[in-house]
Amino acid sequence: MDKKKIIIISVCVVIALIIIGVAIYFISRSVTEAENENRLAKMYDRMMENETYRINFKLDDNNQYTVSRKGNMANVDTYRNGTHTTDIVKDGDTILLMYSTNKYYTYQNNELELTELSNQLDQIIQSQEPEKGREKIDGKTYRYEEYKSVSYFLINTDNPVSEENTNTRFYFDGDDLKYIRTIMGEESELVQVDTSYQVEDSIFEIPADFEEG
Repeated sequence: MDKKKIIIISVCVVIALIIIGVAIYFISRSVTEAENENRLAKMYDRMMENETYRINFKLDDNNQYTVSRKGNMANVDTYRNGTHTTDIVKDGDTILLMYSTNKYYTYQNNELELTELSNQLDQIIQSQEPEKGREKIDGKTYRYEEYKSVSYFLINTDNPVSEENTNTRFYFDGDDLKYIRTIMGEESELVQVDTSYQVEDSIFEIPADFEEG
């Protein structure tokens, strides 16, 4: 092999090694950034970008609630021990729908539930840096972020809990929140989560078969 060919091969090898090194660097950097990313904060930012979201929190069929928001309107649809109610926030008022009687009640100048969920998430994110890890649920591994002294997402509240001794883990598949586990000492409650960023206007209307109570 002549000297010219040896030089060309050597240069090609060096270039290939540089390309491989650069690729490894960026892949490693990407993985590190993904590990350090605060997914709950990223979810919150997406929620607030257009103030439009729908999130279902489900313990079981009889105990779940769905928070929907679109701008200055909100709908909180709740099943608690099988009892179905809905709070609609619209025009600065809250309308309570009672499905057991098909009646509704209006509470004027009350829009607390419009921002209750987003305010809670913002408070959690701003209060501390989460502990991060991985955990397998139903055979699949999820990244989680755990926040101390948080009990807001507990659905079964029949027994009193101590906020300072209660932690909450948010489990993510990529950027999608899939589960929330509230940990109370040796006990815990696991809630399934489903999130959408599309909300229909019809859910902010009083059903036609409801009467004012």
